[in-house]
Amino acid sequence: MLTFEVKTNIQDTIKKLEEMQRGLGDKAARSAVNKCADQAKTQMSRLIREDYNISAALLRERLVVRKSFRSDGMRISAALIGNPNAGGKGRSMNVIHFLERSVSMAEAKRRRRGGTLDQLHFKIKRQGGKVRIPGAFIANAGRTVFQREGKGRLPIKPVQTIGIPQMFNTKKNRTAIVAWINANLPRIMDHEVQHYLRTFR
Repeated sequence: MLTFEVKTNIQDTIKKLEEMQRGLGDKAARSAVNKCADQAKTQMSRLIREDYNISAALLRERLVVRKSFRSDGMRISAALIGNPNAGGKGRSMNVIHFLERSVSMAEAKRRRRGGTLDQLHFKIKRQGGKVRIPGAFIANAGRTVFQREGKGRLPIKPVQTIGIPQMFNTKKNRTAIVAWINANLPRIMDHEVQHYLRTFR
């Protein structure tokens, strides 16, 4: 499970809020880091989709925010997790998620001449061409791409490729998302503090 934590030390702000009402500072801080983590999830989805041909819906499902908790004195943290292993989902993904769904008439004619019309094509990265996997076929009620390991009908194996944890954990994406958090958490924190001050008053 790949995670990074959103952390902020806001003792002075929380102390002032706590002087007004017990628990107010904690509520404001927790709300701030939770909202920051939710927005960071959206930013991470955009970063991944810049490089990979993957749907926003699938990323919303597999990028998970773990809500804030009190961990060390006045330090409050939240976590954004890339594809936790819940439900049997591992680090890699089946290539069914990158299957070419349609093709132009001109491309269909070209493949017919080349004898590759019935073969499956995949596009994993946005930059670059499509990948053809000879002998691949779809089974498991249309959910999985398999490939035979020999000349017989069996055995077969699922065709896997890079998964969301690897997309999530690239140096480029982690650096960008940490920079986004550092730039935006103070703004979100200030908004939540003002909100809770208005609510208390």
